[in-house]
Amino acid sequence: MEDFPVAVDQKRIREIIGEREEQSDTTLRGNSLRRAVNGKVPRTMTAFEWEQWYAEYGMPDELKIKHDTAPKPTWWARVKYFLRLRRG
Repeated sequence: MEDFPVAVDQKRIREIIGEREEQSDTTLRGNSLRRAVNGKVPRTMTAFEWEQWYAEYGMPDELKIKHDTAPKPTWWARVKYFLRLRRG
């Protein structure tokens, strides 16, 4: 991995701990690159960008509504439906 700009105090800390931790890029650029490479669904985009993304990749499974989790009618709504059927 390439060397990233590190503050002076961070360099001193790394010298003290002996580089036990892997260096990672936590900048905005590094995070966006990591999200782009791993292929996960983005979290924020403009409406136009979402349209392009859906056209290219389709609707992700995690955003589709599953039939078993769809909202069910309330008890009162079922009663009203039943009464309408009985009325004819």
